[in-house]
Amino acid sequence: MPDGSVPSPRPRFRLAIVGGGIAGLTLAVTLGHYDDPAVPIEIHMYESGKEITTVGAGISVWPRTWGIMRQLGLFEDLSAAAVQPPEGSPEMKPGFVFRKSNQKEEGYEFARVLVPSGATTMHRADMVDVLVKHLPSSCTIHTSKRLLHYTESPKAGSDGNIVYTLHFADGTSTDADVIIGADGIKSKTRATMYEYAHQRDCLNATTVSKEECDRCKKATPKWTGTVAYRYLLPTDRMRAVNPEHYALKIKCPLSYSGKGKHVITYPISHGKYLNWIGFVTIPGGEGTTYPNRWVIDASQAELAEHFSGFEPEVDQMIQLVEKPHLWAIHEMEDLPFSVSGGVALMGDAVQAMRTHFGAGGGQAIEDAYILGRLLADKRTTSACVKDVLLVYQDARLPFGQRVVRNARQAGLMYEFNWPGLYDGFPPVAASPEEASKLEKQQLKELGDAIQKIWQWQWLERVEDVWEKAEKDYEALFSRRKDISNGVAAVVHRAKKPWSCVIM
Repeated sequence: MPDGSVPSPRPRFRLAIVGGGIAGLTLAVTLGHYDDPAVPIEIHMYESGKEITTVGAGISVWPRTWGIMRQLGLFEDLSAAAVQPPEGSPEMKPGFVFRKSNQKEEGYEFARVLVPSGATTMHRADMVDVLVKHLPSSCTIHTSKRLLHYTESPKAGSDGNIVYTLHFADGTSTDADVIIGADGIKSKTRATMYEYAHQRDCLNATTVSKEECDRCKKATPKWTGTVAYRYLLPTDRMRAVNPEHYALKIKCPLSYSGKGKHVITYPISHGKYLNWIGFVTIPGGEGTTYPNRWVIDASQAELAEHFSGFEPEVDQMIQLVEKPHLWAIHEMEDLPFSVSGGVALMGDAVQAMRTHFGAGGGQAIEDAYILGRLLADKRTTSACVKDVLLVYQDARLPFGQRVVRNARQAGLMYEFNWPGLYDGFPPVAASPEEASKLEKQQLKELGDAIQKIWQWQWLERVEDVWEKAEKDYEALFSRRKDISNGVAAVVHRAKKPWSCVIM
């Protein structure tokens, strides 16, 4: 150039991340960590709010997630935000504690999930702050950009490539080569993806709506039948009521369990607050349409009514839960696909789950890590990105869906509703002493089952998921017919027409 400056390298493609939550931020950080500056990706993040923030209060960080944070260089900063920083020791320590509480007398502990290094909890906002701090300079953030939908059109001068136009609520629009929908359970990216797929793939699309199609209706979130009352409970107020309260002593998630309902508490913000969540399962509610807005204000009185008959410690906490918010818990159940062309979904947009593993944030981070590494490889170009996204889908979609299913089972266990295990009713026995002994035996069996269903958190490695993705990625490029310009000539998967069935 005339002034002697070096021109900026031309980006491989323009990437739009829809959503500035934990999923989208982690993707941007991963791309920045692994991207080749000589052949960069132009990253744009579109956040619907006026600033990058978060919904919800607490988050649990398990060993799987800490491993990714080490890889991304975030470990030290994130550890500083944790209530109990991870020790990195394989020693099994309490990660979740369960207490039988659906009786008027004092409850008792019946199970502990033991986890390598134990549990680590923190405020979600603290994690978001760490991620924002590590965003790469190649990422441009656009706030107040609420996506309505996107449209597809042929890219000028290309051989079959598509340009995606994102349309926002403020009347603006922008183009991208790739869209990553990290926009949560109410994802507009997912809704648009499935509308296009329904019109393109489903034989009866002209007469059967997306919401009625047996395949495409799974893109609509499902109510789990459970509502959650959420509140941030100051620990100094709890200490003033009962300085020996069990929730103040336990530094990991603690469940006060009862039949069809339970309370979860754990410390956040360096112990300043207890993240308090009261779960109530409505009989027959699962799979029905929730009748109200998903998040509304609730009253202390209705909360107290739900947990009437629970032990004194639960009553003491509810006395301090002055203005709870009621959340209707929804999930994504067996989404058929999470990728279509140059558009992919991640985090809650594809695998929103019940909170019973404390794994929603961790699974979003795993999505971001795997997807980010695949996209950051300099061989990934706009010509082959749709095939690379399918590698991501194959690696992550089945795993995430299994976690969704197991989280459902775990929640039923916590509320004494899983078939074949303790059911919350007093056992029939010859004497009260014998009934108590039998109940504790059944609760021990339940605790053993809970420990077993949790073991995926540390027995199954994120590295194994990445190794599968990396192997499939290498196989993809071994089939290239022409590598002269970094263009992958591969055979895309043929799609068979889908016959819509109204269920």
